[in-house]
Amino acid sequence: MLELTARLSACLDDAAAVILRSKHVVALAGAGLSVESGIPPFRGPGGLWTKYGEPTNLSYREFIRDPGQWWEDRFRNEDRPGDPTYELKVAVDQAKPNLGHHALVEMEELGLLKCVVTQNVDNLHGEAGSRSLLEIHGNRTWLRCVDCGVRQPRDGYHFDSLPPRCTECGGVIKMDTVMFGEPIPEDVLLASREQAETCDCMLLVGTSGTVNPAARLPLVAKELGAKLIEINPGETALTHACDITLNGPSGELLPLLLIRLKNGEGG
Repeated sequence: MLELTARLSACLDDAAAVILRSKHVVALAGAGLSVESGIPPFRGPGGLWTKYGEPTNLSYREFIRDPGQWWEDRFRNEDRPGDPTYELKVAVDQAKPNLGHHALVEMEELGLLKCVVTQNVDNLHGEAGSRSLLEIHGNRTWLRCVDCGVRQPRDGYHFDSLPPRCTECGGVIKMDTVMFGEPIPEDVLLASREQAETCDCMLLVGTSGTVNPAARLPLVAKELGAKLIEINPGETALTHACDITLNGPSGELLPLLLIRLKNGEGG
C-alpha cells in the first residue's frame, strides 16, 4: 500500500488544481498501467523481451513476405507454453481492468478527461468503459486489413483459409496490433497528434516515454503550452519535461486524484 506522505498529498492537490483549471485533458497510458492488472511488461525486470529476447524490427516485413506462414506460426505458438505469444495471451485473457482504468473512465464521465491515448493492446480500457479512446498500437481483440484499413472483431471470425482476406477489398488481414517495423495506422496517428496539439493538460500514466511516436506526443503538447502530469513508480525518459510528478502505482494514485477532483479540491 502506498504511503501518502505530505509531499505526495501536496502533489496530488496540485495535480487536481491543474486538471480542474484545464479545458482539454488527455491521458497517455503505457504498459505500467496494465502491469497492475497482472500483464507482464515488455522490457525491464520480468519483461517478455527481457526473458525471451526482443523481436526483430523486421517483424512486419516478415509478415508481408509470407502472411500465410505467419498466421500458421501464430496459431501454433498461441497454444505452446514457453513462447512469449503464449505467455502474453494467457496473462491478457486472465486480466481485468484495475482501479486505475476505472478512475480514468470516471474522469471521462465527469467531463474532466476528453480522451485516452493508450499504447496498450489488451482492451482493458474498453472493458473498463472508456469511450473516447485511441489505441495507438492497436487492439488484440480486433483484426485489420493491411490494404484498406477496415477493422473487425477477431471473436467469431472464421479463419477458413490462411492468410485471411478482407471481404471489402481482398487485401490480407492481420492482427490489429502494430508489429515491429510496421507504421502506425494513419487514422489513429493523426487523431493522437491532434489530441496532443489540442490539450492543455496531459496525464502520463505508466508510460516509460521511450517508444515513439507515442513518446513524442507529450513533448508536442508541452511545446504548445500544455501542463504534463506524470504518474509512475519511478523516473522515466519524460520526467524532466513534467510539471508535476506523482511517484507510485497508477492504480492507487489515480483513485486518490479522482477523490480530489470530485471534491473540487486542489492547491
